Amino acid sequence: MLKATLKGLLARKLRLMLAGLAVVLGVTAVSAAMVTTATIGSGFDSIFETTTSDVDVSVSSAPNVGGETTFTPPVPASVVEELAGVAGIDAITGEVSADGARPVGADGKVISVQGPPRLGVAWQGETGLVELREGRGPTADDEVAINAGLAELGGYRVGGTIDVLTLEPRTTFRVVGVYGYSNGTGTMGGSTEVAFTEPVAQRLMLGETGVYSSLTLTARDTVPNETLRDEIAALLGDGYQVRTGDELAAQTAADGRAFLDIVRIVLLAFSGLSLLVGIFLILNTFSILVAQRTGELALVAALGARRRQIVGSVLVEAALVGVLASAVGIGLGVAVSTGLKAVMEAQSGAQLPVGLIVPVPDLLAAFGVGVLVTLVAALVPALRASRVPPVAAMRASAAEQRSLTRITVAGAVPAVLGVAGILGAVLDVVGDLRWAALGGGVVLGLVGLALLTPAASKVLLPVVGRLLGWSTPGRLGRLNAARNPRRTAITVATLVVTLGLVGGVGVVAESLRRDVSALVSTDLAADLVISGDGVSARAGGGSGGPPTAADGRIMPTFEASVVEEAAGLPGVAGATAQYVDTVELPGGQSPANAGDLSTLESVLGLKTVDGTLRLSGPDEIVVDTDTLGAQGWAVGDTARVATQRGGWQEYRIVGSYEPNFLLTGPVLTPEAATERFVSALPALGYVELAPDADVATVKAAVSELVADNPEVTVADQTQLATDSASRFDIAEIMLYVLLGLSVVIGILGIINTMALSILERTRELGLLRAIGMRRSHMVHMVVAESLVMSVFGGLLGLAFGGLAGAAFVSVAGLAELAVPWTSLAVFLGLAVAAGLIAALAPSTRAAKVNVLAAIAYE
Repeated sequence: MLKATLKGLLARKLRLMLAGLAVVLGVTAVSAAMVTTATIGSGFDSIFETTTSDVDVSVSSAPNVGGETTFTPPVPASVVEELAGVAGIDAITGEVSADGARPVGADGKVISVQGPPRLGVAWQGETGLVELREGRGPTADDEVAINAGLAELGGYRVGGTIDVLTLEPRTTFRVVGVYGYSNGTGTMGGSTEVAFTEPVAQRLMLGETGVYSSLTLTARDTVPNETLRDEIAALLGDGYQVRTGDELAAQTAADGRAFLDIVRIVLLAFSGLSLLVGIFLILNTFSILVAQRTGELALVAALGARRRQIVGSVLVEAALVGVLASAVGIGLGVAVSTGLKAVMEAQSGAQLPVGLIVPVPDLLAAFGVGVLVTLVAALVPALRASRVPPVAAMRASAAEQRSLTRITVAGAVPAVLGVAGILGAVLDVVGDLRWAALGGGVVLGLVGLALLTPAASKVLLPVVGRLLGWSTPGRLGRLNAARNPRRTAITVATLVVTLGLVGGVGVVAESLRRDVSALVSTDLAADLVISGDGVSARAGGGSGGPPTAADGRIMPTFEASVVEEAAGLPGVAGATAQYVDTVELPGGQSPANAGDLSTLESVLGLKTVDGTLRLSGPDEIVVDTDTLGAQGWAVGDTARVATQRGGWQEYRIVGSYEPNFLLTGPVLTPEAATERFVSALPALGYVELAPDADVATVKAAVSELVADNPEVTVADQTQLATDSASRFDIAEIMLYVLLGLSVVIGILGIINTMALSILERTRELGLLRAIGMRRSHMVHMVVAESLVMSVFGGLLGLAFGGLAGAAFVSVAGLAELAVPWTSLAVFLGLAVAAGLIAALAPSTRAAKVNVLAAIAYE
C-alpha cells in the first residue's frame, strides 16, 4: 500500500506542488518573523553589553513620571561629593547623555532616524569604548565632536559646521572631531551622537549646568559590584536608581525586546492568518485529487485495502507534501531574514554587531506547524474517500454532488451567533462587553459566512455570471463555476476572508480620518497653527489631548517670543501658546498642558463645567472631567501631580472642563511649565486672524518668524485636519501589506482549482473542441469561470468587511461612517486581476488540449 501511495504521489507531483506553495509561503512568513526578531534582539543585546562593559555601578535619579522611556531628572553634582567618601569606589565619572540633539542636514531639515536615539553627550575623551578617528575632542563652547555614523549620514567633515536643535533653539557649532567605537562600528545601534563640552551639554541637554544624567562608578578590585550597589543604594535612598552594569544592560535590552516582542506577535499573527487561509487551499486541492481518484481508491478497496489504509495513503501524501514544503519554507524564511536585516540596517543606520541568529527550537515549531496544517487539511478528504463503497465508487456516477443541507445548517449557527454579537454591541445591550461581543461576532460571522458560501454561491453565482458571461463561452464558464458549489466556496474562501479584513480596515480607517478631521475643525477656532515637525499630526494622542513627551524624546519646540511677535503682525487678531508634557497622577500617567487659559479657552472651544478656567498661580490647575472622575477628585480639592522636572507637588483644582480632541488632562500656568516640564518652550501656537485678513499673506508672515527652525511649520485648519488624519495612513498601509500574503495564497487557490479542474474535465474539453469550439473560445470560457469565482469572492468579502467596519464605527461612537468607495473599487479590481492571473496557465492548457487524446481520456 505504501509503495502504491508513493507511486501515485510521483504521478501527481505537479498538482500537489501548488498545494505545497501555500505551506511554503505560510512557513516562510513565520520563520522569517522568528529569525528577524531573534537577530535584532541579539544585536541590541550585544550593543548594550558593549556600552556598559566599563560600568561597575550606575547611579541615576528615579523618574518623576513612571515608565522607562520618560524623562529622568538629572543627578546634582553634589551627589559626586557625597559619594567621594565611600571606600569601595575607585573612581566616579559624571555622564551627560540624553536623547534630543537633532542635527540639521544640508537641506535645512532635521536629519531623521527611524527609531534610534539622537544623543547629545558630554565629551569624556577617548575611553575603552570611544576612539577618535579624525581631529580632536571639543574644548570650546562652540565646538563639538560627532560619531562616524552621523558624519556619514549628514556628510559632515572636521573643520566644517553643524547646526543642532536641543532644549534650546538652533545653534551652530564647529566640528573638530569624528569618533567611532572599539567594536569597529561608527554608531551604536544606529544612534547619532553630538559631543559637546560638559557645561554646554548640561545646559543644552539637561536644562541646567552642574548636573549629570547619571554617574558611572568603578569599584575597587576587592569590592564586588553587587556589594557596592547595595551600599550606594542605602546611602542615597529611594530617590535614585542604583544598578550594576549587568543590570543596566539587561534593563535597557529588556525595553528594546518589549518592542520586538510586539513586532513579533503582529508578524506571527498575520503569518498564522496566511497558514489558516492556506488550509482552504490544501483542503480544496486534496478534495479534488481524492474525487479524481475515487475509482482508483475504490479499486484498491475492492482488492482488500481497509479504510485505515486508504486514509493512511492520503495522509502519507499530505505528510510528504507538508515536510517538503515546510523545509523549503524554513530555508526561504532564513533567506528573507537576511534581506530584512540588511534593509533594517540601511533604513535605520543601525549596524548590528552579530550575524544571522537562527533560533532552532522556534524554527522546528514552525516546521511542525506547517506539517500539522497540511495533515489537518487533508484529513477530511481522506475520511470522505474511505467511506465510499467500492462498487458505487467504480461507477461513473460516483462523484455525484452531495447535499448542501448539512453544511448550510452548520454555517447558520455561527452566523446567527455572530450577527447577534454584532447587534448586541451596536445596540449597546451587552454593556462593558460590547467590544468582546463585536470581536467575537465578527469572527463567528466570518466562520459562518465561509460555511454558508456554498449555499450563497447557488444564488449569487448566476447573478455575477450574467454580468460577465455575455457570450456562449462566457455562459459555459459561468455554469462551470456553479457546477460544484462546495469546491467553488472553498476556492474563494481565501478571497472572502482576506478582502473581508481589507474592506473592514478600509472602512474603519476612513471613518477615523473623517472623525479626526471633524473634531479638529469643530474644536479649533484658530486659523493658523504653529507646531513642531509631526506635532500637529499627533495632536490628540490616542484619547484626545495634545502630544506628549512620553516617548522620552525632546519634542520639537520654538521660542515663546514667536507667538508674541505673531500677535503683533497685521491681520492677526490674537495668538497664544500651548506647552505640552506628560505627568504622573496617583492613577497613572496623563497628558498635561500649560498656557494662558483666558485665550486658550476660546481658541480650543473649552466648555467650563465647574469653577473657573483662570489660574492665578503656579500651584493651581484646572482638570478635565474625565480625569476628575477617574481620580475621584472635585473642584476645590488638592491634587498630587508629579511633573517631569518638578516631581510630586500639590496643586489646588480651581475648575474643570469638558475634554476635547485638542486638550485633555491637567492644565498648568506657563510659569509652571517653564520650571517643571521637560521643555521650557511651547510646542504649539495658535493664531486667530482678523475678519478681513488674507490667510495666505498672514501665513507667509508667521512662517518667516520660524524660518530658522527646521522642525517648525505653520499650517492652516485644512492642513492641520489633513495632518491629524494622516496618522492612520501608515498603520493602514502596513495592514494591507501584511494581508498581501493571504491575497497571494488566494490567487494560488484559484490557480490550483482551475488547473485541477482542467485535468478533471479533459474529456469534456475534447468534446467541446470536437464540436467546433475554437481555442480562443476555450481561453474565454476558462477566463470567465475564473473571473466569476474571483469577483464572487471579492464582492462577498468586501460586503462583509464593510458591514463589520460599520459596526466598529457605531460601537466606537465615531462622528461619521465613511466608506472609501475608491479603495473598495481598487480592491475589487485586484480580485478581478487575481482571477485573470489565475486563469493564465489553465486557459493555455485547455486551449492546447489534443482533441483525439482528450476524447479517449479516462
